[in-house]
Amino acid sequence: MKRTSTAKLSKLFILCTITFFSLNTASRKSMAEEIKITDIENIGEALSEAEDNASKTNPYTISVQTGNYELNEEINIPSYTTLNFEPGTKISCDGISDNYAIRITSGTENSAINGGTFQGAGIFVKDSENITIENVTVNNPSECGILVKGVNKQGSIKVNTVTNSKKFSIAFMGAEFDGNIEKNTITKSSDIALYLYNSTLKGNISGNTIKNCQKTAIYAGGTPINGDITNNTIKSVKGHGIGIYHGSHVNAIDSNNMDDIGGANNGGNGDCGIMINADEGSGKKAYPTYVKSITNNTIKNVTYSGIKLYAGPSGNDNSKANQDKAYIKKDIKGNTLYNIGTYKHSKDWKKEIQKGGRFGAQVGIYLDSHSRVYGNICDNTITKSNLHGIYMRVGAVANNITNNIITNVKEDGICINKAAKVNGSINNNKITNAKVSGLCVRENSTVNKVSGNTFKQIGYKNITILDNSKIKKNSQK
Repeated sequence: MKRTSTAKLSKLFILCTITFFSLNTASRKSMAEEIKITDIENIGEALSEAEDNASKTNPYTISVQTGNYELNEEINIPSYTTLNFEPGTKISCDGISDNYAIRITSGTENSAINGGTFQGAGIFVKDSENITIENVTVNNPSECGILVKGVNKQGSIKVNTVTNSKKFSIAFMGAEFDGNIEKNTITKSSDIALYLYNSTLKGNISGNTIKNCQKTAIYAGGTPINGDITNNTIKSVKGHGIGIYHGSHVNAIDSNNMDDIGGANNGGNGDCGIMINADEGSGKKAYPTYVKSITNNTIKNVTYSGIKLYAGPSGNDNSKANQDKAYIKKDIKGNTLYNIGTYKHSKDWKKEIQKGGRFGAQVGIYLDSHSRVYGNICDNTITKSNLHGIYMRVGAVANNITNNIITNVKEDGICINKAAKVNGSINNNKITNAKVSGLCVRENSTVNKVSGNTFKQIGYKNITILDNSKIKKNSQK
């Protein structure tokens, strides 16, 4: 990028106005400089000036005035520099060969980008400190809208908009990021909308809106998250709403609102509201994959299951190779699930499976294949499920299932199946209009205690026990 001295910049006075102002501290006087740009061609000269002179005591702000611009080369923001695009500023990136219009890299610190609408290219961040990306719009990026790699301390990615990304919309790949991802809007992502892979996040994923995307909305794979996934709005995504995979973990998944989830029609692998999946594949070691709690989420109109845990291996109740590798440390509590299992298989669904489809369980809350809830499944409301309300199978384990309201399910209100166990009690649940059983315990499963449940409009029996299964203490009237 071409370098220009202060003397040379002064010759651009018609196009650029330089304003100095003083900042007084308790013991010293510091200078800050603002450069106003009215021609995008001058931004490189201004950035070079900032690279030479910006410092902690003399930060730079480069303000690009409102207008339509064409960018012909990528922008590298130096340390102690804020690049500010005034409202209504639009930048076409067709002239650059790189996938990223803006780069913040190589130990950059105390820098920010604010505002601007970029067409055709995104933002790349690597190895930075105290970086803010805010109020930026990226339309039709050729790769990711915002991509983060390397070690990044005290960052913030907030109130940005990414539309129609060709790859991930916002992605963290091999990154360490200390900061929040909040209040961003993602629409029409061709791949996963918010993707965290082999990364570490210290912060919250909160208040984001994700709509009309082709795959999962929020995905973490091999990524510990020291924070919460909370208050996000997810609508019309064809994968999972939230997927926690392969050694990832997060504190809480709380108060998210999901509607119209699924459509990939590949069973439990891509059509659940919330998925916790530790399975690494056949013959591979599974690593603990967990959430401390799943609470107060609203999940509606889901192709397969509302909330699902899966440790693997699937279908083998005698193998405990991955026992408890997918789990909830505390509770699944206070969630509202409505219209679960919207996918309608064809009459000849076996051929459909042979062609790549899957006959996944259409269940409100689903503990599959050696997964565990160490706390309680409690105070949830499940209305209208195409199979069961709550379903445990293949060595899954729970403590208590209590105070849930389950209404209008096509099979059992609660089903404990294939050597699954409830170590505490199933009590004080209200189950109405279950087409088969209110509670079914079958195929070598065990429930410690059943009491105080209310059953109404049950198609077959209130409680059914089959196939060498048992309820140790049954005080149900």
